[in-house]
Amino acid sequence: MTDERGPVRVNSRQPQTRLSVSNRAELIAGYANDVPVRELATRFNVHRSTVREIARQAGLAAGRPELPDAIRQDAAQLYAGGMTLAQVAARLGIANEAVRSAVFACGGTIRAGGRRRVGA
Repeated sequence: MTDERGPVRVNSRQPQTRLSVSNRAELIAGYANDVPVRELATRFNVHRSTVREIARQAGLAAGRPELPDAIRQDAAQLYAGGMTLAQVAARLGIANEAVRSAVFACGGTIRAGGRRRVGA
């Protein structure tokens, strides 16, 4: 098969999901109301990058919502108290990178990686 651009692939290995106008509007509304991108992607059976692209085309600002100050301070204090980034993230229900950002925002530093010595 060919068209004016050249050969056309008959069976693409990549499945395509086309959203109806109503589903697209629902996705945009969810994104605007801070529904997690992963949840929207699962609900509409599209990739996370597709969710972000549709939101961008609709003129919505990209980026993650900022953590509230109370959670940021809790994360920094827990980390300073000896917990690992992963432990703090699990306890507060946030991403490891959010904990790292919280520690820096509160003036802390990240400890060197690796196993800690017991009793040292």
